[in-house]
Amino acid sequence: MRIVDARAMPISHEDLIAVTDSSVYYREKSGETGFSIYRFDEVDGAVTKINRRPYEDYGISKLFMSNGRVYFLNETPDRSGVVRTELVALDYRSGREDVLATFEKRGNSTLYWALADRYFLFLTNYESTDEAWLFDAETGRQERIRDERLIGQAGRFRELYLFTTEFEGVPYVVCNARLDEFDYYDALESGRVSPDDPIDHSEAILVCSLEEAVESIWAKAEEVPFEDLIRLHGEGDTVQYLGEKDGHLRFAAFIDEANEETIYELTAPDVLREVGVIDWGAYEPIDFTYDDVGSTIFIKVEESAEHTELIDATTGARYLDTAPFERVLAGTYFVHESAEGERGGVSIFHLEANERQSFEDAYYTVLDDTIVILSTRQL
Repeated sequence: MRIVDARAMPISHEDLIAVTDSSVYYREKSGETGFSIYRFDEVDGAVTKINRRPYEDYGISKLFMSNGRVYFLNETPDRSGVVRTELVALDYRSGREDVLATFEKRGNSTLYWALADRYFLFLTNYESTDEAWLFDAETGRQERIRDERLIGQAGRFRELYLFTTEFEGVPYVVCNARLDEFDYYDALESGRVSPDDPIDHSEAILVCSLEEAVESIWAKAEEVPFEDLIRLHGEGDTVQYLGEKDGHLRFAAFIDEANEETIYELTAPDVLREVGVIDWGAYEPIDFTYDDVGSTIFIKVEESAEHTELIDATTGARYLDTAPFERVLAGTYFVHESAEGERGGVSIFHLEANERQSFEDAYYTVLDDTIVILSTRQL
């Protein structure tokens, strides 16, 4: 793991594509709708444009990266409200471009999800209507998706986080279904709902093979046949994604009544292996951080003017520093992100080198085993 200071680059975390040993690949926007793909070489500071023509996206511009390619939309609207949209796959190293599909629809389309370099889920908005649909890049087939859970309409105060994984070479879709607490408590405070209203507070891990999910959409089913792997029904119970460890997805399931959290590893479509159990009452924590890079939870047990101490919940390792920090990356980078000051900053202590670096007007993200420091001015 290493640190790259990218604060001088006109990008946010949403624009990052890839980081190599010597280069950063990213999207740079121009105006309200235009963008291009660039490579920044750290050795000489050279900036190289990768794409051979300009692109435009008039809606929510999302990038999806897989196997050396970045997927995105290129849109050209006309005066009647019809938008000509290209689904583009760009090899960001060579600059080779493939237009996988071209379609015309009224309204604006968003590339919502990319699966297995073949299936692409779109959300098209026109006036007050949303339409989700699936496109197969190999066959050209497309079909409207009737399961509203997959287009951000999962019912009152619900949200879904979707992931993909493989078991014995078979691709699966994994869904972390959660209560949107911010929206729910805002609704309570504003009086839109009352505590007695029948709200689904459950949180769950759902799983379905990619083949079954796609076939259900082709068959025009009302719902994709997800199966519950775990579901917590208590108010205050949560299921939190913890990233991927050794090829397995990890989740943390908190039971409010027991004040206990279990970290699970998804090892088969129907198997959650217990990695560790946290008795929160035994720690009396000051704070904690869910870490989806190391797939663990860091528990802050001490914080004073003299030192801060964290415990890695999965390994039991204890980390101590004279300055504040919230997580430890790769066992040696003690990271502290602060919102204090005009624009906040990031401080990183490298344990092995016994060196501390500070970055003003900054926040950070982790990509390709690299801590990328970004400017808060770009948010």
